[in-house]
Amino acid sequence: MPDWFKRSKSPEVPEGAFVKCTGCNAILVTKDFERDNKVCPRCAYHHPLSANERIAMLTDEDSFVEFGNDIAATDPLTFPGYAQKLTAGHSEETGRNDGLVTGRASINSRPVVLAISDFQWGRLAGTMGSVFGEKFAVAADVALAENRPLITFCASGGARMQEGLVSLMQMAKTSHAVAKLRDANIPYIVVLTHPSTGGAVASYASLGDVIYAEPGATVALSGERVAAQAQTHKVPANYRTAEFALEHGMIDRVVHRRDIQSYITRTLLFMQSPSK
Repeated sequence: MPDWFKRSKSPEVPEGAFVKCTGCNAILVTKDFERDNKVCPRCAYHHPLSANERIAMLTDEDSFVEFGNDIAATDPLTFPGYAQKLTAGHSEETGRNDGLVTGRASINSRPVVLAISDFQWGRLAGTMGSVFGEKFAVAADVALAENRPLITFCASGGARMQEGLVSLMQMAKTSHAVAKLRDANIPYIVVLTHPSTGGAVASYASLGDVIYAEPGATVALSGERVAAQAQTHKVPANYRTAEFALEHGMIDRVVHRRDIQSYITRTLLFMQSPSK
């Protein structure tokens, strides 16, 4: 007698075929999710991108040439566990010495210099240490010498506490590098991504000639817990977001990830157009 009611074995789902959206918990097909540059099609939540993913999304094919990866951090305070984090970061897939990636590239055939924070590098949350500041300064010097616009994508937890005062000095160093670009009329464009906080926002990330931000990005000087401790009155629910920063004139526009290349291109065309 045929076993009509026997349940057939369900086909196995390949590992990694689906991903859950952090914003709305929707289950998304990984292939489509990556095609959309990791933006949820249902709620438009912008998930983090690595530096390599941003470079691939933004630049002309095979145009990116990295520099500055020969600069390596030390452990000036012999901070517990810091050396191991630096080693882990370098041994990951990127093989880089720090979370800031710098290089020359072209965007729609326009030559630029890029400085892109990789929040995930070494589990150090894109923080600013001595190497970060030096690489940013080198990128600014290259932009100055070659008359190329400097474009930076910020994703940072602020200054790197493992380097103490040395990390705080990078705020002045990066700000001075930006000042040299401004004096030479070299365009400097900033894109704030989630999260952009601490010393980064208090220095180079707030000094752009034009400042864009991704939707929903956290833009704040301090973390939520620290900010809550300092509050003396009730604040708006969205006060640490890119949208709040836009409402209060801190940034120029909130731009969907799919449109950022177009906005940067148009900004460069405007800023580098011949004077009449």
